[in-house]
Amino acid sequence: MSRKVSIIMAVCMLVLGIAATCSASMGGPGENIRIMVYGDSNTWGFTQRPGVKRWPSNVRWPGVLQKELGNKYTIIEEGLSSRTAGEDNYDNGLNEAIQYELNFNGRPTFMPLLKSHIPLDLVVIMLGTNDIKVRFHKTPEEVTANVERLVKMVKQSCDPEKEWYGYGVPKVLVIAPVPVMATKNSFAPKNAASRELGPLFKEMAERNGVEFLDAWDYIKVPGMPDGIHFTAEQHKALGVAVAAKVKSMHLEE
Repeated sequence: MSRKVSIIMAVCMLVLGIAATCSASMGGPGENIRIMVYGDSNTWGFTQRPGVKRWPSNVRWPGVLQKELGNKYTIIEEGLSSRTAGEDNYDNGLNEAIQYELNFNGRPTFMPLLKSHIPLDLVVIMLGTNDIKVRFHKTPEEVTANVERLVKMVKQSCDPEKEWYGYGVPKVLVIAPVPVMATKNSFAPKNAASRELGPLFKEMAERNGVEFLDAWDYIKVPGMPDGIHFTAEQHKALGVAVAAKVKSMHLEE
C-alpha cells in the first residue's frame, strides 16, 4: 500500500469518527434517541384529585410524548414539584433534621443530571413558574435570565470529550410555561407577570440558537382548581404538541 493511499484512508477514518461522534443518535448503533425533560410540578404531574397527588405516567405529558414518538425514543422524566430555574428554596415540608438536604433550585442539580443520563440528543427545559412566586421578588426578565443560564450550561459545554464523554452536545428545546391564574397568595399577585414569560423566553431562545415552544399556545388556562396545574386533557395536549415539535427537529437524521 502506497504512502498516499495510507494517508487518504487515515483521513477517511478520522472523518467517519467525527461524524459518528456528532450524529443525531449519539448513543451509537442500537441506542434510542434520548430526551431529558427538565421541569417542575407540571412535568412531575401534580394533580389535585382527591386522594391522588400525581398523574400516572401514561397521563403525564412526558408519558404522552413517549407514546407519540414511539419506541425509537427514550424520554427521561426529571420533573420536581416546586423546582425553580435559579432560586434557592428550602421550603420543602421536610422535618428539621433533613430540611436542608433538599433545595428546590434546579440549577445546582442540572449538570449532574445531564451527565447522569449521557448520551442525550435533546434537553427540554420547562421552568420559570416557581421563580415568579411572590417570595422571590423576581421580574419576568430575571426569571428569563435564570432559564437562560440553564440553556447556556448546555450550549457552553462545547468540548464533547470533557463534558460528554465523547458524545455530542445535545440540542435544547425551551418551553415557556403556561401563565398561572392562581388563587394562592404565593402566586396570585404575579398572575399578570407570568403572562410576560412567553415572549421573553422566545426572544431568549432565538438569541441562544435553541428551539422554542410556547405551552400557552396549547393550554390557555391551567385547569386544576388552583389555577396552576394541568388536567389530564391538558397534559395530553401538551405532550402531543411537544412530540410534533420534536419530530420537526429531525433528531433521527
